[in-house]
Amino acid sequence: MVNRDVLFKRINNALFDMQAATSQTFEQHFLTYARLFTDSSLQALNEQLTANLDVDQFLEVSSRSQGSMVGSARLAWPESADQVLGLRFLLVQKFAREPQGLLNFAHTYYTVGRNLTGELHSLTRQLLIPFARDYKDYVMAIEQSEGAASAGSVEGGTAHLPTQITYHINGNNARVNHQSVDNSVNSVTINSTVMNCIRELREEVQRASLSEEQRTSAVEVVDEIESQIASGKPKRAILAPLLASLPAMESITTISNNLLEALKTTGIL
Repeated sequence: MVNRDVLFKRINNALFDMQAATSQTFEQHFLTYARLFTDSSLQALNEQLTANLDVDQFLEVSSRSQGSMVGSARLAWPESADQVLGLRFLLVQKFAREPQGLLNFAHTYYTVGRNLTGELHSLTRQLLIPFARDYKDYVMAIEQSEGAASAGSVEGGTAHLPTQITYHINGNNARVNHQSVDNSVNSVTINSTVMNCIRELREEVQRASLSEEQRTSAVEVVDEIESQIASGKPKRAILAPLLASLPAMESITTISNNLLEALKTTGIL
């Protein structure tokens, strides 16, 4: 069993290696990446995450979206964020067992033309990196809730799932909002509504019919939005243009408006 911090650092290292790999060296780093998610300490969480999910059926349904044009295939992701996460886990493990199918999968759903290395890098950016990020959030949230449940049972109270994340920002003159306790340590609380809006934005960008360049650009914008919010001092003058620069689709616009409203309601913005 590997220490959590060490485990996720190794996962990040594997991601860095895959982003620098060629089609000839990618498999080695991918297998390392996949193996890290099967650490014995994660077995129960993985079983819970993948319960009642069928990755082969998911791929069969997704294959029906394949048209005559290269790049027309779309993965049939479900609406549930947890089911998406579970299917991503199963995909990683499936191709760890069947690495010979990884190139074809990348070419079908993450194509960038005839460049095999480019397609593997596209797979890394659009599937493997988001999966690792969201999986870490999932594990930490579950373990925090278990810790809260343990504390609640000792006190005879009722434990609840965490509904917020608190960031501590250190540094001289770093006071950012009315929640600050002094000028060196600041508490920035982001509730579950804001977190869910950010996650929904990421999922909608992945589902949208966008070119590779458009999708990559949109993902970078969402990353910057999340970074601005996590800083504890986001400004509407910065966030609004960032949100407006996302693809002009009704679903994305609706989520963006919900995010701004949630930030305003919670006093973050």
